[in-house]
Amino acid sequence: MDFYYNKQKAQINSPEEENFVSHGGSVVSTKKKMIKGTSEKSKKKIDMADMVLIASMNDDLLHNILLRLPAKSFAFASCVNRSWNNVCNRILSRPKMVSAFSRNPNQTRAGEEVLDKVLSKPIRPDFVIANITCGNMEETLTLITERVGSRVPIIVSVVAGILGKEACNDNPGEVKHHVTTDDGLSVVANFAILLTIGYLPGIKVDVIPVIQAKGESEADIGDKFVMGIRNYVSVVSGHAAPACLILFGEDTHATEPILHKLDYAMPAETIIVGDQIGEFLHKCGNERRNVQLHKDDSRVLAGLIFARDRHRPAPEAGKIHFDTAISRAMSSVDLRYKAANVRVSRRPRCPSTLLTAKRGGEAEVLNGDQILDDINDFLGNQLWENDPYLGVLKRRKYSIGLEEKPKIMASLVFHQVTGADEQDLLVNGAEIRTGDYFQVYLPDLKVAEASLNAVSSQLRNLKSKPNKPEVVGGFVFVGSRRGDSFFGRQNADCSPFLENFPELPFGGIFCNSEIGRSLFVEDGEEKKEVSIRRCLHVYSSVYLIVSYTS
Repeated sequence: MDFYYNKQKAQINSPEEENFVSHGGSVVSTKKKMIKGTSEKSKKKIDMADMVLIASMNDDLLHNILLRLPAKSFAFASCVNRSWNNVCNRILSRPKMVSAFSRNPNQTRAGEEVLDKVLSKPIRPDFVIANITCGNMEETLTLITERVGSRVPIIVSVVAGILGKEACNDNPGEVKHHVTTDDGLSVVANFAILLTIGYLPGIKVDVIPVIQAKGESEADIGDKFVMGIRNYVSVVSGHAAPACLILFGEDTHATEPILHKLDYAMPAETIIVGDQIGEFLHKCGNERRNVQLHKDDSRVLAGLIFARDRHRPAPEAGKIHFDTAISRAMSSVDLRYKAANVRVSRRPRCPSTLLTAKRGGEAEVLNGDQILDDINDFLGNQLWENDPYLGVLKRRKYSIGLEEKPKIMASLVFHQVTGADEQDLLVNGAEIRTGDYFQVYLPDLKVAEASLNAVSSQLRNLKSKPNKPEVVGGFVFVGSRRGDSFFGRQNADCSPFLENFPELPFGGIFCNSEIGRSLFVEDGEEKKEVSIRRCLHVYSSVYLIVSYTS
């Protein structure tokens, strides 16, 4: 362009001006003009040589260069010629799952920071998850939709905290919504946001919500949710069930029975993880904006459904795999009871239960104060320092629809002890029934440390599998009472990822009740072995690992 401009300028000069050219108020000799023309011709030759050199690069070298381009430059590069376009398509076809978080207290700027970070490398978004510690979910949803497009399924949720790698420096860290000061006062931390974007070839992703209408039972909406998932999978996939479900729930009494029904209905190979208690907005892939609820409707759950794509199946060598690992921290105490009288507070949010109980094998019914005295005596008068929970064994009948014969499934669910009086023991949550057996559990740092080491070993074994899977993404759902303050060191819950995949752009959230499927066997009340499901956790970290075989 410079060469063309100077050539035109020389042509319009008059014969008298041929020996001199005005330039910025100074006089430039014809000799300098000739030198400039010569340098421009040399520059053109160099530019042509550079183009020949770039065009002659082999695909491997070109691949490594294009892979490092930011998204906008990558888009321009894909239009250079057919060869470059083919290389760009190969780069875009590789699986990716990228997370980043920002502590910027300005919600809009924080959203832009994480979007710039996760979109700094080329990606075709299949799904987006945004988690914020506070603020306006609608604003975050709108900002993301403007950047990634209206056809991408999105879930935005308010969580108890976030962890992962910061957008500004890639350093690991955590931010909790509430922090406790030295004087014991609880204060609200600044706004923070975590953004996760993924592209998983061979996988079809969309959001299926659970919306409860006024008067609609948990059994009915649970059936609708399961059937909605099955119908979606039957349309997009050749498989009977999804490969993975990532769930986000509201703090209502409806979430627990629906999650147990889902655990019952899905085959063992379906991975289920998530956050049971929070707030969320969602946008399905075929919707341009967040769904507005009808009057008296309430959000219960939203699930990201990951199903094998029958229309664009990935070859076996490039198949996506989902794996989970769970780090626990709860230790049981040898105090067993049987619920005698149960009353449930059916508030729309923050449900709770009042109960009395009998000691194992005894007839006397204990009130709330007597149960607390039992626990306090066992713990040496350090009851509240230990944060006690009841681990309730719930044997319930489940079926999907009316045609299926109900089957019994046993689940262990934790309920935090919050108080007592001369009548009842008060615990968080609902769905406890008369006749349910329960045992006292306490958080145990030694158990947590040993369990973290076991998870790290499990991830290390994943790397050494014969098919050598390449891990492309990771996400962790962490109990809100864990974190740096619980372990007394930084990034403990991040350590399995940091030790095994230090370059992985992982993310995670702190939950008030983390979701993760597991099965264990223990002795029942009749001294028989009982298979017990554990889908809802406390003081745990549930790790999701996404990989593919290259």
